[in-house]
Amino acid sequence: MKSASGEASALLVERARQGDARAFEQLARDVERPLYRHAVRMVGQVDAEDVVQDALLSAWRSLSSFEGSSFRAWIFRIATNRALDRLRSRRRHPELPLDPPNEGDDDRSWAEPAAPGPDLVEIAGDREALLIVEQALSTLPAEQRAALLLRDVEGFAYEEIATITTVEIGTVKSRIHRGRLAVRNALVARGWKGPAG
Repeated sequence: MKSASGEASALLVERARQGDARAFEQLARDVERPLYRHAVRMVGQVDAEDVVQDALLSAWRSLSSFEGSSFRAWIFRIATNRALDRLRSRRRHPELPLDPPNEGDDDRSWAEPAAPGPDLVEIAGDREALLIVEQALSTLPAEQRAALLLRDVEGFAYEEIATITTVEIGTVKSRIHRGRLAVRNALVARGWKGPAG
């Protein structure tokens, strides 16, 4: 059963597909802020606005081809792809900073940690920890960073992330696991003990 907001979104998508620019503007307003935060964490502030605008323009132009059930997941897929394209472009230009090399995405190494440690939402109230997390996220390979942000910040299900990033679900889980470990290790290395409780 669809929620009221899900039904409203579906109606807006249908109106937008019929050429209603105002309906699309409402859809864009509903996702623009989280999309921008996601883009900032992927490519940095300088390029984030361009990534979001490019994603929204692309979505408007190709709305007739949208066949999914979640406009939000679809627009995040477009924005994530634009962000990854931007990062790949940077790698081709040596004068710009490079991402760390990708260690591969072997799904066999994935397993939920016995003690998963803090999740990103839990530490959001701790400013120092949040800064450490942001720094740790910026050092992750782009694909790991995207998967981790989509799961732990945006709340997408593993299956949705697999669709958004166009990889197998095992690869998604592996990337998220490795990203979480890197963030947790960065926190532990800086002596973070967890939220005061």
